[in-house]
Amino acid sequence: MQITQLEYFLAVAQELSFTRGAQSMHVVQSAVSAGIKQLEHELHSELFIRQGRSIRLAPAGEALLPHAEAIIAQTQTARDAVDAVRGVVRGTVELGTLSHLGTLDMSAVLVQIHREYPDVVVKLRQTVQGTRSSLEALRDGTLDLALLSLSEDSLPGIELRQLHAEPMLFVIPEGHRLAGRKRISLEEVAGEHYVDFPQGWGNRTTVDAAFAALGLQRSVGTEVSSLAFALELIQQGLGVSFLPASTLEQSPNHKTWSIPVPLQWKIQLARSTTREPTAAESVLMQTIMQQVPVHHG
Repeated sequence: MQITQLEYFLAVAQELSFTRGAQSMHVVQSAVSAGIKQLEHELHSELFIRQGRSIRLAPAGEALLPHAEAIIAQTQTARDAVDAVRGVVRGTVELGTLSHLGTLDMSAVLVQIHREYPDVVVKLRQTVQGTRSSLEALRDGTLDLALLSLSEDSLPGIELRQLHAEPMLFVIPEGHRLAGRKRISLEEVAGEHYVDFPQGWGNRTTVDAAFAALGLQRSVGTEVSSLAFALELIQQGLGVSFLPASTLEQSPNHKTWSIPVPLQWKIQLARSTTREPTAAESVLMQTIMQQVPVHHG
């Protein structure tokens, strides 16, 4: 059994595709297929069940998966130790990200990593389900690190480092019945037509939890995946929303009225605690933390 064979197996298991698995490894598909076929021969077991163009893990593959992950992680740790003696940091980091990052300058992070650690490759990944799916990907190993928006301060099996926190505002068009108000209660706006984000996104979860805590329900009539687009729709009178304050600060010419509410939007840097971070992950975490102001808010 060779390390390369296990790497091919993990790539295909994560992608559930020989083609995409080979692409993620930057090798031809025939090499991946041959490596896995040899691994199956050595283990006397079929690792994948092939059904037409789709595949899934066979029982033997399910059994092998956690052990293969552990072996590859230990192998990377050994490589990191040798590289550290030589003063070299290398590797690839899959980083889940958000569509809006508050005060975090991700371009500055990537430039610094490229300048100081040229052998580190950072792959940014944004999912259509936001924080919820990024959290699941952290737990199953698809992502190494992730920027999340959570109201919680801690989660089992996940290390969270807070990067940013800011107030959320209730944002309405200029001609709205509540325009001019300086305060509101959630009870009086539960019946509004909301422009909001898909379930699983951090800001949506924060707002839903606040209404649920009061036993209230609200109607989300339009779902979007961009804070800037949400603001544009509000200006056009399509509905109302709760948005991070920085959304309005970055759009100085918006024609809306905003009212402070006791809700916070947060960003955390997260990783799974089921394994030690690689050297590449560690330097990326350090670089991200260096970009964060000492005082949040």
